Amino acid sequence: MRLMRIQCTPCCRHPIRRNNRWPLAVLSLITVIALAGWSRALGSQRTAQNLAVYHSRQNDLRQEFSEKLQELLDFSVEKNLPQMADEIRTAAIKATETDQVKEPLPEEVQPEISRDLPADERYCRTQLRFQQREYAKELYLLSRRALNAGFPSYAYQLVTEVARNDPDHRLARRLLGFVRHGNKWVTPFESSMLKRNYVWHDEFGWLPQSHVERYERGDRYFRRQWISAVKESEVRRDFNFAWEVRTDHYLIKTNHSLERGVELGKALESFHRSFYQTFASFFNTPEQMRKLFEGVGSSSSRGSIDRPYVVHFYRQKEEYVSRLVKRYPQISITNGLYEPNDRVVYFYENPEYDSLDTLFHEATHQLFAESRAKYRPIAQRANFWIVEGIACYMESFNGSDAEQSSLGNPQHIRFDAARYQLLNRNYYLPLAEFASMGMNAFQGHRSIAANYSQASGLSHFFMHYEGGRYRDALIEHLSQIYRADVRRNQVAQSLESLIGVPFAELDRQYHDYITEMHQSLQQ
Repeated sequence: MRLMRIQCTPCCRHPIRRNNRWPLAVLSLITVIALAGWSRALGSQRTAQNLAVYHSRQNDLRQEFSEKLQELLDFSVEKNLPQMADEIRTAAIKATETDQVKEPLPEEVQPEISRDLPADERYCRTQLRFQQREYAKELYLLSRRALNAGFPSYAYQLVTEVARNDPDHRLARRLLGFVRHGNKWVTPFESSMLKRNYVWHDEFGWLPQSHVERYERGDRYFRRQWISAVKESEVRRDFNFAWEVRTDHYLIKTNHSLERGVELGKALESFHRSFYQTFASFFNTPEQMRKLFEGVGSSSSRGSIDRPYVVHFYRQKEEYVSRLVKRYPQISITNGLYEPNDRVVYFYENPEYDSLDTLFHEATHQLFAESRAKYRPIAQRANFWIVEGIACYMESFNGSDAEQSSLGNPQHIRFDAARYQLLNRNYYLPLAEFASMGMNAFQGHRSIAANYSQASGLSHFFMHYEGGRYRDALIEHLSQIYRADVRRNQVAQSLESLIGVPFAELDRQYHDYITEMHQSLQQ
């Protein structure tokens, strides 16, 4: 059993000021209300049954598509077209993959099928593209129905399937944050950079096209003059002159190296893409989601090109501690944090730990917190477990493979610890008690490490149980927590009421879920 890191995030550590406390008599009169979202479509046992209907329809469409591809595959084998047969098999595999694996979409617009191809090959290619597009159309219609039925996360998941089968589906691409630039699908930020004659370099990030050759020779452009890379490195060791790496959604400032900053930028963009696809409904009201599906408006989560998320990455721990110790005297025990007051994620190069789990944890806090125009303390009196639990869940993001990314791997250390606490130590706080803890109670608990593990496991459960049965309810719960304002009598509904299943039954389901997960991993 590996020791678990306890993430120490100041967004969860601000004390409650006495003049902000509400008398118990007043608190007892507060009506629990839905803040904005999909709660009216949830809250009963019928939710799972309704979602199952859409899953069933998706399976039917997938089966019909597979049968048509099989016919086409048989034809390609009969006509001795081995390359075509491989492409058809690949298309069939894409249609059966789970939502835990996400491949990047192709950047290039699909070219027209050449009229000069042999008749049989042209027929196969034309039919394959036609079947893929027809399948994508059906999936998109299903996503609209799922959206209207109150399953925004599942609807958005279907949209990703649409784009995987028809990469040039205009509405799907728009929903996923792309615009067409010539014969390429790019992000709005990338489009703006290309129009300015900048190009992306995998080592150095965005550069004026005229600078690329000199950078590759070892020169650097600093304060309107060219100097050597060695000289620039010496100057930028001072964080006041740190490198600034700009990506679609992030501004990374670092005194480590330009190349490391670019690496982090690419990792964060991959994380952001997965995060947004997972939590799309958190950032959009029902009306905004409907407008997006109709092809009008833009996603609020994409943010302004001029207001990126800010990350500070230090060359060594001592610099990180020195920067933050006055605000947080115990900062040396942390690996990183998100500071909500200045809206910056801080972390450092740790030679003993090369994982980016800490970065993804704090980036999760940042993305949720900055969905609001102004910082407010969250989950002060209840429901704090999910604030940390979902950040621990997002640590499982793996985008190291350039061809695909994954989220929720049950073998990740966080979920390994959750199974250990429940099955080996028999440690578990009932959800009714667990959810009743606010920030101070949760972080001051004598079993805080075990509680982090339980929060991680519960987050996995609510995200994946029975194909995502509770996912939309969990995301709505998070949305309410982050938008809550006790001063206006607005507090979050409990998961129990959002889902329509008693806490005791959810406890039982969680035990079964963890037990089954453990057994499946032993096989």
